[in-house]
Amino acid sequence: MPHEIRAAYFDLGGVYYTEGFREGLFTIARKYNVDEEEFYRSAADTVFSNGYVRGEALETEFWEQLAETAGTEANLFPERETILSAFKPLPGMPELVARIRDQVHVGLLTDQCNWLYELDERDELFIAFDTVVNSYEEGFTKRDMEIFRIACQRFGLVPEEVVFFDDNSGNVDRANEFGMRAYLFEDAGKTEMILAAEGINLPPIDSSSRFQVSGSTDRESDI
Repeated sequence: MPHEIRAAYFDLGGVYYTEGFREGLFTIARKYNVDEEEFYRSAADTVFSNGYVRGEALETEFWEQLAETAGTEANLFPERETILSAFKPLPGMPELVARIRDQVHVGLLTDQCNWLYELDERDELFIAFDTVVNSYEEGFTKRDMEIFRIACQRFGLVPEEVVFFDDNSGNVDRANEFGMRAYLFEDAGKTEMILAAEGINLPPIDSSSRFQVSGSTDRESDI
């Protein structure tokens, strides 16, 4: 007999919010006349290779290594604001999470760094979730099975009782391998359909929501 879904986890960039890391880096790349995709890939590789996303390196080290990789002597640290400003709620996602919260536990499961806490200060992000599992705090990323164990343990559940949405196919594959019911995120509408198929019936949309943001995600992200 299938397990009843008792919790739902959502990624941050590219799922609950726009992919601010990628879009912000694209903006920075254009400013310094470097290839956008190469600059983004260098940054994504750096946050994992130097351990910044696991809380093992300082933010200043990340920017210094990124500047070296990009071949610029510019001080890139102030560009952090470019990335932070690029994170905005995706259409329908804050409303969707709020609508299911009376039925299941909801959590944020993200490979992020100290920027996540600044986004919380700016947007009161964390109040939308029952728990936040952040690689920067846990010392594990979604490239490690351990972070999925931590996520399930937060609610005292087995993996089969947890549904998870991410815009990175590798993360989705690993979560499914761990036993969670993981899906590649497309948009809020498709997510609602999947939740309904998993037995979570959503109440009507609250039209008074303070989130009114346009935009979409159509590219896979790393963090």
